[in-house]
Amino acid sequence: MATILFLASRMQFGFGVSLVIDEVSRRLIAQGHRVTVGCEHHDAAYGHLDCRVVPPDPERVRALAAEVGAKIVCAHTTPFFEVLPHLAPPLKRWAWEHGDPTPDFFPSGREERARIAENKRLHVYPAIDGVIAISHFIASDIRWPDAVVIANGADHVADFGSKGLQDVNPGPAPLGVGTLMRLGVGEGFYKGRDLFLDLVDAARADGLDAAFHVMGRGTAEDAAPFRERGVEVHLNASDEERSRYLRALDVFFSPSLWEGCNLPLLEAQATGTASIAFDTGAHPEMTPLLAEDIGDVLTLLRAMARDPGLLLNHSVDAYRFVRGTYRWDDTARSAAESLGLGSPVRAETTALAPPAAIDAVPLRGSTLVGRAGRVLVDQGMGAFVSRARRSLAYRLGRRRP
Repeated sequence: MATILFLASRMQFGFGVSLVIDEVSRRLIAQGHRVTVGCEHHDAAYGHLDCRVVPPDPERVRALAAEVGAKIVCAHTTPFFEVLPHLAPPLKRWAWEHGDPTPDFFPSGREERARIAENKRLHVYPAIDGVIAISHFIASDIRWPDAVVIANGADHVADFGSKGLQDVNPGPAPLGVGTLMRLGVGEGFYKGRDLFLDLVDAARADGLDAAFHVMGRGTAEDAAPFRERGVEVHLNASDEERSRYLRALDVFFSPSLWEGCNLPLLEAQATGTASIAFDTGAHPEMTPLLAEDIGDVLTLLRAMARDPGLLLNHSVDAYRFVRGTYRWDDTARSAAESLGLGSPVRAETTALAPPAAIDAVPLRGSTLVGRAGRVLVDQGMGAFVSRARRSLAYRLGRRRP
């Protein structure tokens, strides 16, 4: 049995890093290992884990590791990455990198974000025992080729099975097109909030018969711009409601401009709904339906609306690809091997039951697909904004090899 101390700024519902830590921790615990999560904030959603409030201070983190008997400390976020070099051996110190969006997406905090990323490359990664990256894109983006790539899972969402003929929208009902994102303005730009609204406008101008949906965490004020454009908003849904929503869509579209791992994109496909994303970030690792601009998205939507057979084929492919590739058991197994936790004390096959199946209530009822493409590239924000608003494009261009 081994004991590991994970560190993160928060363990709260609705945040991807918290989900990753939870899924991996529960599997490691089921194998007989011990896991403690040190964080600055946590809520009741993760009350089943041993979450301890600890500040990003080397002495306090070292004391917590000693208290719980952890020999391995693995940080998932800043400011705990920066603590790792100050923890002396024999503690094994690892960084589990989920990535940082391009600083230019945040004009008011650009310099600080760039400084944090550079500091990690120069002073954190070289001083610790290892780095895990959640995608090949992240391993490249953080400029650390020795990073161990361990993909996230997607089988935390309900498994409805692949879609069949009964799920295909034969018309004349509108094509159900939706997305999933936090609705506040803080991350709205790089998450593509305005580009999704651009798609709504462009689809209507094009005459595409589609019903648009968005689900996310936010307030009535955050939802207002969507409702004003006739988009149906689903606010602050539960995990079960999220699974039903994703399954019931005909097509999922992610307008995000940067993702180290696009969990909603994977979740949609894992529920049997095919998905379109822009050709940027880690998206080429996660779906083959990649678009360079809103025009490409419209072309794909028109094709799916015309041909139910195409929808069905893509849906089945998407389901099989994600369910067969992105599994939390594999994530936890690879993490245990990389972190040196040793063999599981209990058999992995008894660790966790698969997520319960739920009968979906269709919003419309069809499909699309997912997998392959390119990488995030940065041509500068001024040029990007001009191009995005002029041609509804998204691509930022490659910053580096």
